[in-house]
Amino acid sequence: MKVAYRLFDEEADLTLAAPCGLYCGNCSIFRAYYDRDKKKMNAYAKEMNCKPEDVKCSGCRVDTKFRWSPDCDFLDCTKKRGVKFCYECKDFPCGKITEFADSAPHHREIFDNFERMRIVGWQQWLKEQDERWRCGVCRAKLEFYDESCPTCGTPVK
Repeated sequence: MKVAYRLFDEEADLTLAAPCGLYCGNCSIFRAYYDRDKKKMNAYAKEMNCKPEDVKCSGCRVDTKFRWSPDCDFLDCTKKRGVKFCYECKDFPCGKITEFADSAPHHREIFDNFERMRIVGWQQWLKEQDERWRCGVCRAKLEFYDESCPTCGTPVK
């Protein structure tokens, strides 16, 4: 299921803005699935001990059959509390989000992401993330851990 994402109008799509503060558009699983990169899907399947067809995600807020983490605690929690993002919760930051931030290098930026969302709103933040995670030369989409552009080879800053 390939989804057309809307980022550049007042009706921006929340799908790529995870409740935990991550940007789904630079996620390795999302990029492999969205780009239909069979080589990456096979590699992730081997790494995660699953079938290549199970390596799929169209963003953190889509139907569970197209989401890498169907049992996301943050999505469930924000829905129950009636907020879009963890930072909007009266109990923020909780132990769960703090532990999550410390669990991987790319998770560490969630607090900066939340602060930016507070300042400019999530729609503008999404636009900024889309721009941030593109190659400055060929405009190809980048993943968090890319050291160079997968399309043109330009080093990533």
